[in-house]
Formats: sequence, structure tokens, C-alpha cells
Amino acid sequence: MIRYPLAFFLLSLVSWAQVTVHPGDNVPRIISARPEGTTFIFAPGTYRLSQPIIPKNNDQFIGETACAPPASSCPAIITGAIEIGPLAKFDGTNYEVDKQRQRNPYGHDTTNCDPGWLACVLPEDLYFDGTPYRHLDSAILPVIGPREWWFDYTNHIIYFHDDPFGHTVETSVARNAFGGPANNVLIQYLTVEKFADLYPVGAIGETQNANALTQETNWTIENCEVLLNHGFGVRINYRMHILNNYIHDNGENGIGGGLGWRDAPTLQSMNSGVVIQGNTVNHNDYAHFSPGFGSGGIKIGATNGVVVRGNIIQNNEGAGIHFDVDSGSELVDGNTITDNSDADALAEEIGWGVSMFRNNKVLRNGAQLNTQNFTHEIMVRASGGAEIYCNVMEIPAGRGVNGWGVGASNRGNSWYPPFQYRTSAGNYIHHNTVIWDPGAHGEVGFRQADSENQPNFFTINKAPDYNEYHLSSASAPVFIYDNDNSRSNRLKTFREYQRSRADVHSTVDTNNTSGWPEVAITSPDDQSTVSSPVTVSATASDKRGIRKVEFYVDWNVEKTLTSPPYDFNWTNGTSGSHIVAAIAYSNAGIRNCYAVTLTEQ
Repeated sequence: MIRYPLAFFLLSLVSWAQVTVHPGDNVPRIISARPEGTTFIFAPGTYRLSQPIIPKNNDQFIGETACAPPASSCPAIITGAIEIGPLAKFDGTNYEVDKQRQRNPYGHDTTNCDPGWLACVLPEDLYFDGTPYRHLDSAILPVIGPREWWFDYTNHIIYFHDDPFGHTVETSVARNAFGGPANNVLIQYLTVEKFADLYPVGAIGETQNANALTQETNWTIENCEVLLNHGFGVRINYRMHILNNYIHDNGENGIGGGLGWRDAPTLQSMNSGVVIQGNTVNHNDYAHFSPGFGSGGIKIGATNGVVVRGNIIQNNEGAGIHFDVDSGSELVDGNTITDNSDADALAEEIGWGVSMFRNNKVLRNGAQLNTQNFTHEIMVRASGGAEIYCNVMEIPAGRGVNGWGVGASNRGNSWYPPFQYRTSAGNYIHHNTVIWDPGAHGEVGFRQADSENQPNFFTINKAPDYNEYHLSSASAPVFIYDNDNSRSNRLKTFREYQRSRADVHSTVDTNNTSGWPEVAITSPDDQSTVSSPVTVSATASDKRGIRKVEFYVDWNVEKTLTSPPYDFNWTNGTSGSHIVAAIAYSNAGIRNCYAVTLTEQ
């Protein structure tokens, strides 16, 4: 009898639990043949899928080469596209490729598209050297121009105008890269691109409907690049963590989805466990889905307790971050949301719960590039429980582009028990810095459009206060707060606005070109549990210098420092949760603040 050393058996277990795959392998078949809990290492190269990868519980999918996009790319590339350039034949007018039988589930409502882009609901794309071309919507062969294409689904022929010689021409075939019901899945160090997904499916992730609490849960997507997919780059599911990815140039949203399902209403009331942190999300909505339907950086519906922290979200067509359809109790903290167009930058719509939007830079969003939508940097629409503080908002010049707003309107009743009327209540906007760019004239304030159902709109929300406003003209009529329920929503000067009992401790000036100071609490970390005494440390800087830093506990000033180090020895804390804030004042006369939540033992 041969006796093998223990190390041999351990090595056998390791080799069984870890498999390296290479370009050209039938990856879905290899994965299907392995037991759950296998780690699949992807060697560098391009993996062309014709069908999705269906993980098993506890599987891991990891690129062999570590990467940190966008700083470094991920050379293991999983794509849903095939090359068709060499197959193209010129018919005298167009290039055509026959025998193209791919047809993924598609949408029927072209009102979900921007005008002129009615093929947004068709998930297949054509790429020239990695650039998605405009898919034409037509029942018959149309006139096809440069950077355009048309798919004759009936006869299985793709037509395009541009000469493919010397170019890489691809079309998407597979619906998504990773799907199925498995739990506890890790996807790391991979590029995921060019999948023909359409809502409610993402290139990574798909809807589990009433099984959302038990299927496709606890996924982590980390340090990946996700791009050029037709719909969502990543579709969220229960307890999904989306960390430090580069999610860009997707057809609709960088990140989208939600958990709520009308047949399983408990999903909407449970904390989702979703964390979206440290990602760069930009240039999404190349397929031109209408922002009114949903497009841009991040759009989440019917989901409770989402954390969105420390992301850079910029240059998307559509919202930067949009919570919709009975979402609630979000934490949106420390994000940079800039230069997104045609929608609100950060919005809570028909929401509920107790949400916190703080420490965000929300700058120059909402330009009407493709629509005539009335937009805001931060907006609460028919929603309750949002506390909004320590944000910098920069309002750009342009029609219909505004600062912050709270609106009451008739949006009916919640889809979920107890099916309550969607009331705008319990919102509070305070300690923000709002700057109008030269030429900007957008409004801030409360809009009443539902006095029949919400006659107490101005009493069930806390009046805005302790904000700083910097305009080109201190007498500009850009404030709105008609607390007599006249529904006139008349724009007022700041002094008139204060006489309506809004922003009574706030300030207004014409110092709108000096920027703002940078400030952060560096210790203790947000959500820490501390024991008295504890030192709270902050950093503050400004190109013109810092005049002072004030420390607040629950919005009561505790310490003022005029030079670094900016440390506050907190000795009089009581047990429980507290908001601790540092407010920095620049020598140019601009204020900014940063807050954390600390629990005193």
C-alpha cells in the first residue's frame, strides 16, 4: 500500500479548488463541470462568450493579473462580442454580414429612448475599434450613414456604412457575462465588456424577482472594468458590494436595479446590504435611453439601506445618483458628482425612511443637452426623511438647472404595505455651501404642487437653515418658499425668502468665484464606536489659506482653532450616536464642512 504524505493531499485539494482558464477555452463548460467553491483564475487575453457564465455558490472569478482601473487596466477580458469585420461584403452601398442569428430579449416601449434613438431598446450593438455605432430603428433597410448600422433581424443580416478594412468590427451576441442564482460570488480583476444586456439584466447580475433574498446574494465585484455593455454595467442584488471598479461607457446605466418586488413586499422594508464604494462611473448612456425613464451613473429602485460612498460619478447622460420607486434610508457620503446632464445629479424620488446625503461635491450637473428636463443638483421629489448637509453644490449657467429642492406632488400611494400616500415629510437641508456660476440663475427651495393632499407640507418638513449662498447678485430672485400654501411658488429675493421663515440663520453674498476649502475628518473613521475622551482630527486647506476650523457635536460648536493641527479633544460625550462635524472657513470667505457619525459608549 502506497502512503502519500499529507502535503500531497493538501496540494490535491488546492489544485481541485483552483482552476486556471485561458483564452480559447470553453469557459462556461469548464465552470459548469467544477464543484461549487472553485476559484477560476483567468490568464490574460480575450474570452469571447456566446453564453453567460453561471457561477455556483462560493465561486470566485479572478484575473491572474491584479489591476486597479482606471489607473491600470485588467488584461483578462471577458466579452460578449464576436468579430465580424472579415465576413463583411460590400454591396455597392453598404457592407453586410449575413448569418447573424443573435436576438436577445428586447424592449417594446421606444418612449424609453431619446428622440431619434428609438433603437435603444434593441440590445445588440456594433463596435468599430471599440466605439459603439448608432443603431438605426427601421422596418426596412434605411439610408445608413457614417458611424451607423442596421440589423435586419428577419433575414439575419447586419448592414453598416464604414469600410471595415484595417479596423476591428464586432457585434454583441451574449446577453450577459455572469448570472444565475448562486450566492457568495467574487468577481475581481476582470474586464467585462460588450454584452447585449437590457433591463432588468446587467452585464454582471440579473433580476431574481421574488427570490431576491435567497438567490444571487452576497456578490462582490471589485477592481474590475465594466464597459460598452448595452444596458446596466452592473445590476445590484441583495448584499452586493461593488467596490473600486471603473464602470463607464455603458449603454444605459453604470449601475442599476433594485430588490423590491410586488409579490414579496418584505424585500422593500429590509436593509439591502448593498454597498457601492470607491468606483469611477462615467460616460454612460451611449444608447441614449431617456433620462426620464432612467439612465446615467447609478439608478436604484425599491431598495432599502443602500450605501453609496466615495465614488466619482461624472459626464453621464442622466442622473448621477437616482433613488426611485419606494427606495429609502440611503447613505450617500463623500461622492464627487460632476457634469452629468439632462437629469438631477442626486435625487430621491417617491422614497421613504431616514436618508442622509452628506459630504458630497455636486457640481455643474443638469445641462439640457438632449432633453428639456427641469433639473437640480440635489432634489427630493415626493419623498420623506432626507437630511442633506455638508455638501457643496455648484449651479452652472443654463436653462432649467437648479440648486437644491424639495417638492410636494401627487405621486399616489406606495406599491408596498402599508401602501401609504407618498408624502414629502421630514426633510431637512442645512449646513450646505451653494455657489452659482457666473450667469447661473437656478432656484433653491421648496415647491408645493399638492396642497390638496399635503396642506401641511411646510410644517411637516423642517425649514432649511444654516446654509451659505454665493451668487452673482445678492438680490437675485432665486429662492422659493411659499409657506402660505398659495401654490404660487413665486421666486423671491433672499430677504423675502427669510421673511417666509426659511434659512433664517443662513447667509448670502456675491463671493461666487473663490472656490471652497477642502476639509475632512481623518480620525476616528465614520461609524466608529468611541470612548470618552477621544481626539477628533481634521485636515483643511484652501489656495488662499484657512482662517479657522470649528468642531461641532450634534450641531453645537465645541471648539474653534485658527491654525493646524486641527484636533479636538472630545471629553463631554454622552452614550449614543452623534454627528461630529468640522467646518473650515477660507481666507476668501467661503465655508465647507465634513461630518461623521460616531457612537459614544
